[in-house]
Amino acid sequence: MRNKSKLCIAAAMLFAYVLQTDATPALDAATVAAHAAVARRAAGEGMVLLKNDGALPLAKGSRVALLGEYGVYRPGGGGSSNVKPVRTVDIPAGLAEAGLVVDADSRDTAVFVVSRESSESHDRPDKAFDLSRKELDGIAKAKADGFRRIVVVFNAGNAINLKPIAGDPAVNAILWVWYPGGEGGAATGDVLVGDVNPSGRLASTFAERVDDYPANPKWNESRWYVPYEEDIFVGYRYFETIPGAKGKVVYPFGHGLSYTTFDVVCNKIENDGDMVSAMVKVTNTGKAAGRRSVLCYTSQTGGAAEHPAIELRAFAKTKLLDPGESEELALSFAKNDLAYFDDEGSSGKIGSWVIDRGVYRVLVGGSVRDVAEVASFVVAEDVILSTPGFKLQADRLARRMRADGTYSVEPVSYPGHKEYPENGTVRTNALEKAEITLFDVADGKATLDGFLDQMTLEEMLRLLYGHPKHDPSGTGSIGDFAKFGISAAQTCDGPAGVRRATPSTYFPCAALLACAFDECLLNEIGDVIGAEAAEVDFDILLAPGLCIHRHPLCGRNFEYFSEDPFVAGRCAAEYVKGVQKNGVGATVKHFAGNGRELTRKTERDIVSERAFREIHLRGFERAMKEGEPWAVMTSYNGVNGYNSGENYGLLEGIMRGEWGYKGLAMTDWYTTVSMWREIGAGNDVKMPGEKLDTNGHILEEGDGVKEACYAYKRKYLSLTMVRRSAKRVCELVMKTRRFARERAAAASGR
Repeated sequence: MRNKSKLCIAAAMLFAYVLQTDATPALDAATVAAHAAVARRAAGEGMVLLKNDGALPLAKGSRVALLGEYGVYRPGGGGSSNVKPVRTVDIPAGLAEAGLVVDADSRDTAVFVVSRESSESHDRPDKAFDLSRKELDGIAKAKADGFRRIVVVFNAGNAINLKPIAGDPAVNAILWVWYPGGEGGAATGDVLVGDVNPSGRLASTFAERVDDYPANPKWNESRWYVPYEEDIFVGYRYFETIPGAKGKVVYPFGHGLSYTTFDVVCNKIENDGDMVSAMVKVTNTGKAAGRRSVLCYTSQTGGAAEHPAIELRAFAKTKLLDPGESEELALSFAKNDLAYFDDEGSSGKIGSWVIDRGVYRVLVGGSVRDVAEVASFVVAEDVILSTPGFKLQADRLARRMRADGTYSVEPVSYPGHKEYPENGTVRTNALEKAEITLFDVADGKATLDGFLDQMTLEEMLRLLYGHPKHDPSGTGSIGDFAKFGISAAQTCDGPAGVRRATPSTYFPCAALLACAFDECLLNEIGDVIGAEAAEVDFDILLAPGLCIHRHPLCGRNFEYFSEDPFVAGRCAAEYVKGVQKNGVGATVKHFAGNGRELTRKTERDIVSERAFREIHLRGFERAMKEGEPWAVMTSYNGVNGYNSGENYGLLEGIMRGEWGYKGLAMTDWYTTVSMWREIGAGNDVKMPGEKLDTNGHILEEGDGVKEACYAYKRKYLSLTMVRRSAKRVCELVMKTRRFARERAAAASGR
């Protein structure tokens, strides 16, 4: 019966697209409809039902009055996530499509919509965190008008203070729909009438006040620096650990309601010394079909170092279970995932990754407040996994938070190093015609090193300077040296869909997708976006973003997944895998620590190495190791004295040296650091191929190349550095479909 309904919905959507699309998409109508169905399903999976006293779901045919900002629908945030949609279904249209009758005169059900804007390059003002006087008065008027039910729908990309309505018995339900994409209005209708049983859970904590978040005291201290004094206590790690912080939470991490009930029982725990696995049986004990995500946490006590009270280790989600139906889920994590980075010498081996001694409890459930202990195990003594030493040259962090809510007294400072290889010699005369092309390398007729030997320093540097976009809706190209058979790999934005001249499927924002706690869904969405990028001949997608929700006013939180690095890393890894199935490269960004948008080009983070490694880098590590993205984009902000793109310890020390990342690193657009400094640190390409002067005017293309040549002559930049980056550019280009076409064309012309 459900399959028949899905077919009917798909047919109706296909008909709707034929009628509603005002611009011709690159894909055929059937594919467009299929992609839209994925976007609609994804939106419904990630919407979070925060409160419900039984008012929802609404019966089809019910009359509802739309109140608040229902006319201001936000499918997504501004900036790189903004997509030209094939179709946009707003909330009024979505409710009507779901079978509800929108009637301004009805006093049965009020659907009050709250909308908030968020965008790249901007942070939200403090007032945006609270419900406005107008919004509170609007809800009060709905109460005074005698509505039988009041349902508040939030179309927003960042957390808001929900305390005034969370405990108000007159507000019957709260549905958080985030930025749900082009099909978001339809998905909202699906959830309100129960065609979709909500299964989303918050991937970030909703507190009562901005001041309740531990990052806030130093949030606006300076436009030039940001001290991370909360240290490892970010999000639920703070609220569940620090004395007195629990009471500041309105809705905790992992909170989310359903229209049915589930029984969750752990039947088996296995601990083989390397992996811990919990076999959990989930049974639908209610009256409606639904899905249930299960989250697995650990809690450690008795060790030498300080730790958060609880940390997420694994999650899984059931299929759609009918009433009475069961499914067994496997939730597993590696023992090595328990390690902390010892930057204070607690283990006696400073600069090491260590599994702390002590008792570890394994907890299974939903939110951080809704868990049950299913097992425990003891680590008798510290286990030293590796000793990489310090790579981030800590820049005198004045103090760091402790687990009891106090702060350390001594400033934090660590040793660091920056290594530059020796200079070498390079060909000085440019060849009129290449003796070896990149096609020859791909054909196995020459080595990549031999190919680079024929290039001058200037020619190799040209590869490390991005080039203007060929497609008017693109963002620039990489490579682009026809003389040597090096294709121009085209880049495009794409966190919520491909930004292009023709319409694309507009997907929900990353913050919503994380709330689905469904890795397969992220893979599927990546696959669709990758297919659409391939269809219009883009090679590199500048997505996904996976920085941490450190502060609720960051304007780009909607584009990032979660406050938890495990969630962010798993979501990003699956998104990357999906995109790259299509011969399109994914780019994880913004590496690393982009937590404040307004001053992102001027600020430098001041952070302990433990906090940066455990919270702000761990998601990237997982995404790079598991997803193997073709590229990574460095962020504008600095980390402990060095801008990210010139941070040798971050790029060559941690990303490549410790993680073994083999792909390409590119800058964000129009960085202010000299190109030669970025190359020396392991950042391969400066984008987008144009340089701005102090007035924002574009200077001659190649200025960065000239400056780098001068740096080489002065021995600030070595040939080894230039060659390694040129090699990575060539390796990236050879992966693209564009290169394969041009290689085939060259072969047929011989």
